[in-house]
Amino acid sequence: MSNGKSSREIIREKREKQKRQRFLTVLLVSIVAIVLFSIAVFLPKILISTTLTNGFSVGDPNAPITVVEFSSYLCDHCKTFSDNNEKGFIADYVQTGDVYFTYMNIPDNDEQSLSAAEASYCAAEQNKFFEFKEYLFNAANTPNAYTFDNLINYASLADLDTKDFQFCLESDEYADAYLSDYQYAGSVGVSGTPSFLVNETLVFSEDLISTVESLLKQNLR
Repeated sequence: MSNGKSSREIIREKREKQKRQRFLTVLLVSIVAIVLFSIAVFLPKILISTTLTNGFSVGDPNAPITVVEFSSYLCDHCKTFSDNNEKGFIADYVQTGDVYFTYMNIPDNDEQSLSAAEASYCAAEQNKFFEFKEYLFNAANTPNAYTFDNLINYASLADLDTKDFQFCLESDEYADAYLSDYQYAGSVGVSGTPSFLVNETLVFSEDLISTVESLLKQNLR
C-alpha cells in the first residue's frame, strides 16, 4: 500500500479547508457588520457628548454657523421644537460640523419657570443640560412641575450627581443667572420664544432650517 494520501483523503481535506475558509469569511463579514452597526447607532451619541464645550452648547465652536435658541420651558412651541425637531437638527447640522448650537433660558416671570431655569444651570454645570431639559419639557404641563423635590427627581432620571445638583440649587448660585440671558436676548431683538439667532439673523422655528441652508449654500459648508 502506498504511503501517500488516497484521493478520497485529499478530497476530504480540501472540503474541510473550504469549510474553514467559508466559516472565517462569514465570521469576518459578521464582525464588520456589527462594527458598522455600532458606529451608526452610537457614534452620534458620542459626538454629542464629546463636543459639549460648555453646559448649554453642543458642536464645534469653530463651526461656520452659530445658532442660539431662546426658549422657555412653559412655552408650548418651545416644547414642540425640543420634542420633535431638536434631535434631528443636531444630527443633520451640529454633528456634521456645520453648526454650533447653544440654548439660552428666557423663563416666564413666575416662580415655577424661574426655578426650572435655575435648575438648568445646575444641570449644565455637570454637562447634563440636554438630558435634563427633556424632563423639564416633559413635565411642563403638569401641576407643580418644578418644585424642589421634582427637580431633584428629574436630575436623578437624567443621571446627574444629585448631591452636587441639590447643593447647587440650595446655594442659589444661579438664581439670577437668567438675567444675563434676558439682557442678551433683548440686545438682539428677541420678542418671543422660541427664537433663533442664526449668525446675525433672528428667525422663528419655521425659518430655522431654510436660514441655515441658505448660509451653507454660500460656500460655508
